[in-house]
Amino acid sequence: MAEGYVPVDNDDDDDSHSIRSAHVAPDDHTIEQGFENNPVSASVLIGSGISLHPDHGINGAPSSSLLYTCARESESDTLLEHHSHVPQQHGWASLWLAYQSIGAIYGDIGTSPLYVFSATFSSQPVLIDLIGVLSLIIWALLLIATIKYVGIVLCANDNGEGGSFALLSIIRRHVHLDWRDAKAKLEDDWRDVKMDDTLGFNGYVKRWLANSSVAKRAITVLAVLGVCMVMSDSVLTPAQSILGAVQGIQIAAPDVPSRTIVGITCALIVILFALQPIGTSKLSNYFAPIVTIWLLCNTVFGLINLALYDHTVLKAFSPTHAISFLLRNGFSGWRSLGGVLLSFTGVEALFADLGAFSARAIRFSWLCFALPCLLIIYSGQAAYISEHLDAFENPLFKSVPPGLYWPTLVLSMITSIIASQAMLTGSFQLISQAVRLGYLPKLTRVHTSKRIASQIYIPLANWFMMACALAVTIVYQNTTRLGNAYGVCVVGVSFITTWLVTLVAIVVWNVHYLIVIPISLFIGLADTLFLSAALAKVPSGGWFTLVLAAVLTTTLLVWSYGEGSKWAARKDERISQAVVYPNQNGQLILREEGVDQPVKKIKGIGVFLTDHDAGSPSVFKHFVHKFESIHEISILLHVKRVLQYTVADERRFTLRQTGIQGLFHVTLQYGYGDIVSWNSFERDILSELGTITPACRDDHGIESPTLSPIAEEPTAIPLTTKRPSTKSITYIVGKDKIYLLPTSNFVRRVFLWAFIHLKNREKTKLDHLNVPVDRLLEIKFSKGI
Repeated sequence: MAEGYVPVDNDDDDDSHSIRSAHVAPDDHTIEQGFENNPVSASVLIGSGISLHPDHGINGAPSSSLLYTCARESESDTLLEHHSHVPQQHGWASLWLAYQSIGAIYGDIGTSPLYVFSATFSSQPVLIDLIGVLSLIIWALLLIATIKYVGIVLCANDNGEGGSFALLSIIRRHVHLDWRDAKAKLEDDWRDVKMDDTLGFNGYVKRWLANSSVAKRAITVLAVLGVCMVMSDSVLTPAQSILGAVQGIQIAAPDVPSRTIVGITCALIVILFALQPIGTSKLSNYFAPIVTIWLLCNTVFGLINLALYDHTVLKAFSPTHAISFLLRNGFSGWRSLGGVLLSFTGVEALFADLGAFSARAIRFSWLCFALPCLLIIYSGQAAYISEHLDAFENPLFKSVPPGLYWPTLVLSMITSIIASQAMLTGSFQLISQAVRLGYLPKLTRVHTSKRIASQIYIPLANWFMMACALAVTIVYQNTTRLGNAYGVCVVGVSFITTWLVTLVAIVVWNVHYLIVIPISLFIGLADTLFLSAALAKVPSGGWFTLVLAAVLTTTLLVWSYGEGSKWAARKDERISQAVVYPNQNGQLILREEGVDQPVKKIKGIGVFLTDHDAGSPSVFKHFVHKFESIHEISILLHVKRVLQYTVADERRFTLRQTGIQGLFHVTLQYGYGDIVSWNSFERDILSELGTITPACRDDHGIESPTLSPIAEEPTAIPLTTKRPSTKSITYIVGKDKIYLLPTSNFVRRVFLWAFIHLKNREKTKLDHLNVPVDRLLEIKFSKGI
């Protein structure tokens, strides 16, 4: 089969990818061996919803029969679809990944020193308040970024992925939350097993979540809101970071008009988003040295300022100064937290970008490099401000040693462009998860790395975020006004993450509640203080991010509601029981409701695209039932994209006989770097069929494959076909045609209109093969929701 690098795909195989991420499938050889050892077992499940088992034909003779059922998902359906996206790196490879993470993750939090002090103070501070704010910054970095995110949250990853959806996926494995879990349920007593194996307070919480519909909806809405807040933050981060750096021009050239500053900022924003197709890995190779130089230079400046000015500001490492500042200043001290929280903006990227790197790499780069640099930078700025009180408005540039202003300004502009990379990378990760979980329609993705499958780029999301970032820059025009909108979503995500991780610790990790609750309350109190201070900015501009997050949240929830309604329509569909079996004369018979009808043979090969969703209607079933005919060779094809760059030729196909003469189950696996075409597929599948079927001669003496009986059953009738040509292959696909039920009310119609419009235009997995139209037969199933 032809191979190459086709980075664009449409997530067609991802419907159950994250839904069933908890169930780790066995390896290829394990599954294949199971079928070889037991070719016609009592119940062999395949992904199309068809169950094969021995039955009795006419006169009680045993025969291979085909029982149509609404079967549960097969374990083999999850084969290779969900593994850790990031291979475990060791030694130098792990160090290199940690180095790359500096460029992709820490640009945002690394440029926060540009505006934290100016956003916190509205007038010249007194020394004691300066030390108090520095103490708040230090302990925000230690408590929120280090202890919470690096120490705890990174442990709650879902097969190497991070973000609110990863936490939701982990919780789902132990508690059924919505229709996705009903789809994923493999056993009728799955919930009972999970409920009974946990006792005490943890078991009570698990049972409460399982039985409380309000709690289930609240958890789902919180997770979706957290994801949408990160997306909203991805819109504001480029504007805030780049605008903050470009405004440094006005320090050396005060006459430069604001419209020029805005124009330069917009140009740099366009450049940033135009670079995204290059990919996270390649961008990180370029960005990492720049961010490293930025942090090291500012660290050196910080050490110089500590040596030249008031080094006693280092006493701010004592948390008593932070507490006394809040108690002494009361309401104004609480309001200042809205500026302090900007010191850890971008920290959510540590978790959201986890799929593109690894927890080990992120921890190493943070603890050994980023955190020490930031602590020294903020301390050095405070030391400089202590003797230059008017420098609070722009401490970073004013504290730069003489002669280094312009190089630092240029470096800050470049770094500010990079600063947004962390949020953009995280947004692509989260959007991809949303598509897989059924919260968004299928979007074109571009895999940008051969080594790490989850390093992706989503064009539509990229250009949408660019348009929003440009609009925000033009409207707000300066970091002071923009700062009122910036940060609200950051602390909102932090607050949501705290409580979702708390649930994971109780429900999944089974940590004793006397350990979990005190830690969660302490961190939650800090989150609450920062969140309340951020919400105070809502009237001054913070409303923008909340509105944007609310619109995105509504969009995701409406799409999820549509997917749930569609699945419910499938589940409630009455599927008739029918049996196909060969009689004593070798003719296939369709038996339905006690009535036997002969099944006619169609010359050639029929390729039926099957889906691995439990309870989904089988196009093969409907074809046989409606047309009362079957191809001489029928292939149930399951197209599966695996999370690796390419699939070796020997693992490309998994072809299994089913127990019915002429019926085969084929799994086609391809990587995101493989080119799969219909002509190469046909050539390979004919070759595979030729290896398992002995040849006979037709009327003209030409050898053609004969389909041998399964397990040499005495009553199985060999089916002989002439040599099939590529012209005799027909592809049959099923497609749902969704429509609104007449009983739907006006609100429901409004919400589901866009869903139905887009869903009915989705492509099928067979589109990857680019099958010619004259070989394609599409059977539509009308579904009212």
